[in-house]
Amino acid sequence: MNSKQLLVALCACVFILITTTTNASTIDFGLVAPTSGTISYAGGAAPLVGSGIDVDNIVGLATPSNPDAPIACETCILEFTTGASTGGWDFGAGGTISIVGGVSAAGIAGGSTLLSGTFDSASVIDVGGGMFDFKIVGASFFDTKHPDLLAYFGLPGGDYQGGLNISFDMTGSPAFGNAFTSDTLFSGDVVNSPVIPVPAAVWLFGSGLLGLIGVARRKAA
Repeated sequence: MNSKQLLVALCACVFILITTTTNASTIDFGLVAPTSGTISYAGGAAPLVGSGIDVDNIVGLATPSNPDAPIACETCILEFTTGASTGGWDFGAGGTISIVGGVSAAGIAGGSTLLSGTFDSASVIDVGGGMFDFKIVGASFFDTKHPDLLAYFGLPGGDYQGGLNISFDMTGSPAFGNAFTSDTLFSGDVVNSPVIPVPAAVWLFGSGLLGLIGVARRKAA
């Protein structure tokens, strides 16, 4: 094996290690249509706001415990405020997102904060007309979760990275910059996975491989 082939093989090993280490399960909070609540925008540089949005169920996707079996989210409400508008129906970082409610299956009493975080970015996406003027609010955020919910799914504590999408009707398709309020919400979900740092051992191993590559190249010279 020449030095170039060795480099390719060793880089592949590092990639597999990092991919395996950072692979994560997902918690999915489901919104079943029709969904109560509102999505609104006050115009100008104002943020996008979601209020009183009903969350119906929670499912752990490929989680270590209780995987792929939806459980009821009881009187669960999603609230969010994105960062300020950056133009063209895009919204910046900042703001807050939370889900508050109860989960009997996980021993969590009503009124508990199940998820709390801050936005990275958000956008309103046009997906066509018809009987309703369908739009989707899509966003990414970072959050933490109720420890009993994480224990139910066998997941670690710490930081999580998530995504939000909710379809709704923006009647009249107002031009960007014009205020609107929609109380016709359809389905959606809030999904997220633990942010798992790559262990130092993996990076040390990678550094060792690079050292071996240097040795191989010197021998080949």
